[in-house]
This record gives sequence, C-alpha cells and structure tokens, in this order.
Amino acid sequence: MATIKEVAKLAGVSYQAVSAVLNGNLSKASPATRERIFLAAAKLNYRPNRSARSLVSGRSGMVGIVVQDIRSPYFADLTWELQRTADRNDLQTILMQSDWTDARMLHCICQLHSASTDGIIFLGGVSRKALRQAGIPDAYPLIQIDDAVDTGYDSVGFDYRPGMDEAFRCLLENGHRRLAFVHDPVQQMKYDSYCESCRKYGVPLREFRYLSPTAAGEDAVISCGHAVAGAARELDAIIVASDYDATLLLQGMAERNIRIPRDLSLIAIDDTLLSRIGTPPFSAISLDRRELAETAFRRLLARIAKREDAAGHRAVPTALVRRQSVLRRDNAG
Repeated sequence: MATIKEVAKLAGVSYQAVSAVLNGNLSKASPATRERIFLAAAKLNYRPNRSARSLVSGRSGMVGIVVQDIRSPYFADLTWELQRTADRNDLQTILMQSDWTDARMLHCICQLHSASTDGIIFLGGVSRKALRQAGIPDAYPLIQIDDAVDTGYDSVGFDYRPGMDEAFRCLLENGHRRLAFVHDPVQQMKYDSYCESCRKYGVPLREFRYLSPTAAGEDAVISCGHAVAGAARELDAIIVASDYDATLLLQGMAERNIRIPRDLSLIAIDDTLLSRIGTPPFSAISLDRRELAETAFRRLLARIAKREDAAGHRAVPTALVRRQSVLRRDNAG
C-alpha cells in the first residue's frame, strides 16, 4: 500500500500539503497543486488511514444517522441524501432505525454514542432528560431533523408555508374553493400550514383523518379514500399529507369510481418518486431533501468542531411542482 510520502513525492509537494488536502483543507493549496495531489493519490491507489487520523484528531470520522422507517419513500430519499452529503464530507455513516418509538430512538442514540461516533443526525423524538439519564453528555453533537421550531435541540426542518401558499393559489386559479386536507395526526406542521392558508384565502377548513399506515396498516388510508369518495360531490380538490398516502388514497377512491383529476384535483406533499410515476403524475409540494441534508451536516460539523454557533431551528422552504393532477373547473363550487 502506498504511503503519504510516496504521494507527496509523485505530486512534487510536501507530505504536509498532501495530508491537508486529502483531509479536506483545500484552502491550504492552489487548485493546480490540489489536482496534482488527487491525481497522484489516484495513481498510487492511496487511501488515508482512518485509525491513524483518529488518533491524531481525536475523532473517528464516523457519524450516526437514525431514521424512523427506512421503508418509507420519504425516509429512503432523505437517507440517500444524508449518505451522499456524508460522502462529500469524507465521513462514514452508521444507519439505524427507530421504528417510530422514543424507547427505540434512545437505544439507537446510546448504541451510536458507544460506537465512538463523532455525532448523530436523528429523525424523531427523545427527551434531553432521558439522554442524560442514559449517560449521553449535553455536549455530544446531536442534530434533530424535525419540522417543529422549538424541540430543545439544534434542529433542521421544512417550512411548509411557502409551498402550501403556492398550492392554494394554483387551486384557486383553477376554480377550486372547496378544499380538504387529508392527513394522519402525525403531520401537524403540514396541517398547520394548511389552516394558515385557509385563513389567508378565506377558504372553509375541512379535513379527513386516517391513522398512519405505519401504525395501522395501509387499509386505514384506503378506507379514508372511500370516505373522500363519498364526499366528492362536495369537494373540488384535496391536499394529501404525503405522496405515499396519496397513492393509497387513490386506490380507495378508485374503488368508489372517483378519479383524479376527472372528479377531484389533487396536490400531494413530499414530491418523492411516487408523485412522478403516479397516474396521473401528482402536483406536489416539493421538499428539498438535499438542502435539508446539507444544512443538517453543516450544523453537525459545526458542533463537532466546537464552533460556538447559536443553537436553534433552521427551516428549508418548500415549493410547488405542477403536474397533471389539477384540472381547471370554471364551474367549481
């Protein structure tokens, strides 16, 4: 295996310059020098020794990621973006899932902390008190991905208000005023943004609720689709809390011969692959998961480096993507 000094000799630079560049300190060398170093490392198939680097830096170069359910299209997309962002920062990841329980979340964080990870990005809830009782220091870097503003952690989430406002304007422009929000109780921030837009545009608030398919199974959402279909004559459009749930909802509606957009227009939230391959493709409030992942890692790396940035909540704005699930109705209502 090649050594750092062999890379330095081939690149015509000092081994200190090679170490700096390959450890991410790109400002330490000119673009031309960096290119020579990268080419020399590639030619010699050089790989930095993480164990040696850990002894010098006091860091493992590993971070933990805890998601609630890897089967969900939304969490799968987000996990992919988190992993890509970790790769760009030359970090290794350990992935765990909490199965939607606080007890399991606490277990995952404790396991990752004991594995000498430098910090953790997690989706879900666990109290600071529980972490302290489990022996997790307050100074240990933790970044929570959560849409709520005041979680007690340094957190990152989505601001649904811009996307919801665009969704309302799209629907109103197409002659729709009889709207309903279809969601499970977990989607509180999405529901709050819907209520805010109802007030802003003078639209009567109406909702249909179902138990999360993760907790109650997919039949719960399909049954809700039956209920929406039964009220279709009283509605112009529905906004659904997620693409995955919208797909199940449409199955229930089709069983009652209600079609999108023939009978009702639809806008979903998330903009995963499911919204793009639906029949028809869904208009969707798009969540920029790449920006969320990059923001989460910026915060985590700041905590790991002990830069004293003020903790708080960072919100990534949302936006509407228009597709074929909204049909103009000049005589709506």
